[in-house]
Amino acid sequence: MSENLFRLSPTNFSPVPWLAMEATDVDPLTWRIKLRSGVKFHNGAVMDAEAVKASLERTIRLSEASAEALGLDSIAVNDEQTITVTTMEPRPTLPGLLAGPAVAITDAAAADAAGEGNFLQAGALTGPYIPTEYIQKERLSSVANDDYWGGAPPLAGIEHLAIPDINSRELALQAGDIDVAVNISPEGAQTIDAHPELASRTAGIGTAAVIWWVNFKRPALSDPLVRQAVSLAIDRESIAGLIAPAGSGSFAELLLPDALASCPGVSAPGYEPAQARDLLAQAGYVDTDNDGFVDKDGEPLEIVIGGYPERFQLPIMAEAAQAMLADVGIKAKVLITEWSVVKEPAWDLFGWYNNVVEAGDPIQNIGKFVGVSADASGSGANNYGHFHSAELEGIISSAAEVADTQQRQEIACRALDVVASETALLPVAHAYLIYGVNERVTDFEPHPANLYFFDHRIGLRS
Repeated sequence: MSENLFRLSPTNFSPVPWLAMEATDVDPLTWRIKLRSGVKFHNGAVMDAEAVKASLERTIRLSEASAEALGLDSIAVNDEQTITVTTMEPRPTLPGLLAGPAVAITDAAAADAAGEGNFLQAGALTGPYIPTEYIQKERLSSVANDDYWGGAPPLAGIEHLAIPDINSRELALQAGDIDVAVNISPEGAQTIDAHPELASRTAGIGTAAVIWWVNFKRPALSDPLVRQAVSLAIDRESIAGLIAPAGSGSFAELLLPDALASCPGVSAPGYEPAQARDLLAQAGYVDTDNDGFVDKDGEPLEIVIGGYPERFQLPIMAEAAQAMLADVGIKAKVLITEWSVVKEPAWDLFGWYNNVVEAGDPIQNIGKFVGVSADASGSGANNYGHFHSAELEGIISSAAEVADTQQRQEIACRALDVVASETALLPVAHAYLIYGVNERVTDFEPHPANLYFFDHRIGLRS
């Protein structure tokens, strides 16, 4: 329903023009962007340079994270279809940053006039379907945009239903109540593939990192020896087999998939429980009372493993890790709760499932997850473990004016080497969404970035 100036390529995640036609870097601080003509908002207003300028200004006014990431200094209108964007610091990956969902182009005047809570009435988007009704945690209804710049879509509308329980989603698909089920389990995919009228689909590249944040503000994992021991006690290959379909991504890749940054010398550690026990002993943790769990100065080593239920992978891997940690003498408690708890100091490890190809740039994503400064590479907006490394900051900052893709990948690998050596987080696997699709659905192509689910081509066989 919403669209951006650029989209990410499904092969290498580089930004490709969408509502924009091209972007030219005039100098390190200046980009000239040519806009697509013939685009209208759902309310009939024309998307021209003035409208795009107002949209970007509204985005940075309403979103501090977007303002930091984009770093815009000014936006000038050259003509009806051209804007010039000036940044406060070099942004060599600006087109990729403009591909993020938070920077969708909207009719800013209409959205502001509608007021908070009335966005649907504003008709402020440009996509092939027009939202008509939204009931939180229930459904989002839409009708076809017959005036869409890419051509009228073949469907009269799309009904998006919120079905949080994964088993209920799979059963709804099998019963014919829905045509597409988003995020089904590997086991569910096997059942669906056995159905004569259904099939599972994937994008073929694992771009969602399934990780555990390490809470550096809690004492349990403040000792690097203990962090290393915990990491070595986790059998990632075994867990990956439980939560992700075969071939969805190597459990050895660290945070970023090879498709975005191939770093042969950097990987997650293997499963070495004996070495984990040795490291715990070096840290002063031994089993003094023969209860099977280690302690130090009379205090047992206990950690809390958090996660949220909306991603079926997280409870599964938390319970698996609980048993693996017990095997090396670490007592663990599983806490499956609201995802917002990640922002609270109630956990030592917290399971997280997140897209790590945002902006199509490896440095941007490393900065987002383990960076701490608002520079050209990321603001640390999702650094929920509160990791800090001056060395990492220096490496990330060195990419500020680097535009060459290969050089940025090399810098990313240096940054990931620091992440690995400090055990800044615990990577588990890379997964891709599995979709269950009724065979009557046509032209449905999953995108590896888990975006662009439904475009103007998707249809139904009669």
